[in-house]
Amino acid sequence: MPLDSLKILFCFHPLPVRWNHGIALLSSLCKSRGIAVDLCLLETKQAFFKVLKENHYNFICFSVTTIREYIRLVPFAKLAKDAGYKTLIGGTWLSLRWPVDEEIFDGVCRGDGETLPDFLLNWDTSLFKSPMIYRDLNMLPLLDYELFEGIPLKRGIPEIDNKFALPYISSRGCPSNKCTFCQAKHQPFYRVRTKVERDLREISEKYKPDIFFMGDALLPYDSKRWRGSWRDFRYPFVAYIRADIKPDLLLWLIDRGMKGCAFGVESGDETYRNTVLKKNLTDDQLWNTIEILEKHSIWYSASFISKTPGERMHHQMKTAQMINKIKGYTFLAPYEELLCPQER
Repeated sequence: MPLDSLKILFCFHPLPVRWNHGIALLSSLCKSRGIAVDLCLLETKQAFFKVLKENHYNFICFSVTTIREYIRLVPFAKLAKDAGYKTLIGGTWLSLRWPVDEEIFDGVCRGDGETLPDFLLNWDTSLFKSPMIYRDLNMLPLLDYELFEGIPLKRGIPEIDNKFALPYISSRGCPSNKCTFCQAKHQPFYRVRTKVERDLREISEKYKPDIFFMGDALLPYDSKRWRGSWRDFRYPFVAYIRADIKPDLLLWLIDRGMKGCAFGVESGDETYRNTVLKKNLTDDQLWNTIEILEKHSIWYSASFISKTPGERMHHQMKTAQMINKIKGYTFLAPYEELLCPQER
């Protein structure tokens, strides 16, 4: 097939976030190799069928990050398959070894998908045979932000939802991987990109976003190389942190431009939180972090988990009391939704 005729369609069900880091990265990699790329947010089957009918694609590529997304996109994938298209699926959800209907999908990627262009151009099927890991994040290009032009970031938080926010991720996995409930512990190892100043400066000068959304599972502020890669660059951003962050590092992030953050508490009962959930977070650390955030007018979002193993009514009551005491945004998620298939 001639190179200039190769064209693929990336599809995903828009979560409230409404952008997909993996797709944006793969789009950048594909375009750099001369592969044409389109994007389709899966809203209705009628609209999706119209896209397939009016265009010609060599592959329809689906990305999935949650089980709810997978359930919703299966009818779309079947529609594409029945229309005679080759279908591929990947995404972070599949790296957790969830089963899929392989009669609908011609290729299932359960690891990092950075070698997708090699498959499209050279039929190298390695990325489907075993989970592949991309070790050096510094070798990856920036995201293809043009692909998501006009698609707003939606997190349900007014401080960023009414602003032009762009995503940026500088690590994969999490250095704090002992929490019993967290999916990040299934990442093979922790990797950090140390080009922050160069990346953010280039993005900010070209697109002029109001704020960056740092989508790392945990912002790698403990890494000296990562902090050094910021140099003297400062720009508004929001990020995920741990509530036991050292005060000097928290102040460093605020100095670099952090305007908001999210962190997990999981349970209002300190003993249960640390002995069962292995969170390694004391109440004193939590309230000290909140005190610093409030002193500097930084908004924050604290998340909790309900119905975890061994949780009793008095644990739930302490969680409810802590949620009522916290002044920032709070979220309570059912434990069942966080489980991987091997943990069910």
